[in-house]
Amino acid sequence: MTENVDEIDAYFDKKGEPTEAENVKYGHWAMEKASVNPERRKLLRIVGIFGKTEKELKEESELNDFFFKFHMDFLLKEKFLKFEDGMYRLTDTGISLHDSVC
Repeated sequence: MTENVDEIDAYFDKKGEPTEAENVKYGHWAMEKASVNPERRKLLRIVGIFGKTEKELKEESELNDFFFKFHMDFLLKEKFLKFEDGMYRLTDTGISLHDSVC
């Protein structure tokens, strides 16, 4: 008796972990998404080398709550920013992006 195998499950089982090339491609995609958006560049510029609190970022960026959360979620997820000790700070990747586009 043969077991019912879902084609989608079989595909993902075979796929496994992303390759180094796929990781690099994804990293470049994320850098492009962050660098072409003026609000994201503005947030990176505001955070700068010293970091900012959420309140300072909201005031200086002049973004409404929805767009602030939308852009910050992207920057945090893609590890351009990190949140530590109540402040947002640039990561190493964020610093390199900041230096090239801000």
